[in-house]
Amino acid sequence: MKYIKILMPLLLIAVVVVSCTKESDEDAIQALLESSWFIGEGAVRTADDSTNVPQAGQSPYDAQFLDDTLDFVRWVRWIERPVTREYHIVVTGDSADVTITAYFHGEPSGASYYGFFVLNDSFGGAYIRAISDSVIRKVKLFRNNEGWHILSLTVADIYTVGTDYPVTITQIKARVESRDYEFVVNSADTYFERDSLPIFYPSDTVDVTVTCSAQDDSTWAFLHHGTGHRRGLGRHIRQPFYRENTTTFTRTWIIADDSIIVTPAVRHSAVDVLGWQTLFGDSTATYYSRAWCLPYIVMEPGEEMPEDKE
Repeated sequence: MKYIKILMPLLLIAVVVVSCTKESDEDAIQALLESSWFIGEGAVRTADDSTNVPQAGQSPYDAQFLDDTLDFVRWVRWIERPVTREYHIVVTGDSADVTITAYFHGEPSGASYYGFFVLNDSFGGAYIRAISDSVIRKVKLFRNNEGWHILSLTVADIYTVGTDYPVTITQIKARVESRDYEFVVNSADTYFERDSLPIFYPSDTVDVTVTCSAQDDSTWAFLHHGTGHRRGLGRHIRQPFYRENTTTFTRTWIIADDSIIVTPAVRHSAVDVLGWQTLFGDSTATYYSRAWCLPYIVMEPGEEMPEDKE
């Protein structure tokens, strides 16, 4: 009986210690991911074109349509902020698996206007379409004496919820012909270690090819690049791809356009595929899209890889 009385408090102490350690690990992991060069708000900033939250009473026709789009259509996304990211963290010893999910929402109603704004008729005003996108990214981490570090990550896969015209990205290929370098991603479930992420030199010219499709519709693809993991870092550049055929798009990406002064640097990119009716339809059309977002590294030959965070 005496041994039982001693054992019970020890067991309770052990449970409390394990629980506190688990919470401490989860807090440390989440803090790292929220501040990391490689994660942060990278996916949000490539998906949202707005530099400022729309103000109360602002007309949707005052939306800042970007010039870096197709000659015959202008569009811009405004998603509601803040975007809440959910972290599902599983710690096993000195390893951890994390699934990050979020919801991008934009509803053209109320005092402020949000959503997808498109101007595709020179004789009419802007059409506004509601945005309802989900995003998922998976990350693997490891712990050493210095704490937790990112081991590998997947693309941030952004897709429209509940659409009748789901969009599929089959492959993205980026090639630097001058140094015979090629990066390919053909699955949203593929993990990339940090040193296997796209690595570009400031002088690189990159040929990007995208294969994509939509159910019962056609698509058009756009390239986003230059954004950092937080507001105020980098510059958001969006450029349309050129259509080779129904499912293939290509364009040239000049890394120097990112205007990166100090290397090594981590920036975020996205291939953003929009449905044909989303871009070219009338007021009855709906919004549907798919995007794969991935960080890339710009560095000079011989430089060391950047750290996890600032």
